[in-house]
Amino acid sequence: MSAKYKIIPDWNLIFLSCIISFLIFLNYFFWSVNAFQIIKFINFFVLLSFLFYFFLHKKFFNYNFLKFIIISLLILSLGSVTLDWDARSMWMFHSKRIFFDNSLYAGFDKYMPELENAYPRLPATLSATLAQIIGHWNEIFPKSTNILILVPALFVQCAFLKNVKAVLLWLMFVLLISGRILINGSMDGLVAIYFVANCLIIYNLFFEEHLIYGKGKDEINKNKITLFFTGVFCGIILSLLKNEGLVIIMLLLLSTLIFKIYIEKKIDKNILIFGTFVLLPVFIWKFIALYNGIYPTMIGASISSNLVGLNSFDRLILRLSEIDNYKLVFKYLLINEKFIISLLIFIFCIYKNFKKNKLLYSFVITNALLYYILLYMIYFQTPADLYWHLNSSATRVMPSIAMVLVFFSISTIIKDQRIRKENLI
Repeated sequence: MSAKYKIIPDWNLIFLSCIISFLIFLNYFFWSVNAFQIIKFINFFVLLSFLFYFFLHKKFFNYNFLKFIIISLLILSLGSVTLDWDARSMWMFHSKRIFFDNSLYAGFDKYMPELENAYPRLPATLSATLAQIIGHWNEIFPKSTNILILVPALFVQCAFLKNVKAVLLWLMFVLLISGRILINGSMDGLVAIYFVANCLIIYNLFFEEHLIYGKGKDEINKNKITLFFTGVFCGIILSLLKNEGLVIIMLLLLSTLIFKIYIEKKIDKNILIFGTFVLLPVFIWKFIALYNGIYPTMIGASISSNLVGLNSFDRLILRLSEIDNYKLVFKYLLINEKFIISLLIFIFCIYKNFKKNKLLYSFVITNALLYYILLYMIYFQTPADLYWHLNSSATRVMPSIAMVLVFFSISTIIKDQRIRKENLI
């Protein structure tokens, strides 16, 4: 790699991502402590003001494609009724209960436990805040706040890509891979985008040696703090989207710790501090849920007719012993056209420039593979019928892996092009 090569992201966009992600978390915090409505309303309008700042300020004129995508997603979300079962009967139902009961803990009355009352509810709180501002509930506008939650992650990704063509290519893949899951009210599209953002931030925060934080000492310190807290708030958001998000951020933190120990032969205290900040809110939520007797359905008794009464461990052992289950899971989790396309692109990029990006590729492969293996384990112990669960959810969970492979393929291609240009100078 050229000694001249430097990574200089758009720090203005990263700072904006940090502020907006903080305000999104702040909305959740206000709900968690039963703050006055007016405080939540003010926070929401401040969030919108920063979004308008992005659209109007001349510093961000290079991101017209990103602005177009955000507006388009908002229009599509507002122009469609919430029909998907998961989105309408689970995620929007939780938002609706929070809105009418005016409490984050509305689901703790154990009404309809099959709707996953133990799931985190950060997105639901933002939908409930918007509904309270408008003054009524329907099945259309509340889910549009998912696009607001999407914004910080997209900002971080585009800030590191910077190149207009690269940003456009990435946004096209986002739409291609995600399809409807970004606008239908479900959480899976958000999990996929935040998987990419957190992987990107954590790698640059703890491993990237060529990242330039600025020129002067004050600017360097400011940008280091900005990236650190952008990672913290994006990590918190990912962990509070749904249980899969918590699993992903824990895998990222674990792999980061292991990589650091392998490279430097010691434990990096900064990773432990970072991880503590990220995981504290979701662990508090889990503690409160368990204290009130609210448990995830995954660890409960089976609802599948042929596995009635079995717990999660028994289901896992029984399904692992049947070869047909492997074939079924393999069919849904591997023979997926979007995953195959992203995998082929990633393999091509590894072939072209693995030596220049060995650590980055190793980090991405490790986390993608760990999550992929974990999906097998989750499906093998599902309390529902295996075929039904795969058929209803596999197409929603695979974009997480597909997107992380595609993004880092694009970023390494751009990186390689910049290195070649610098070597010619």
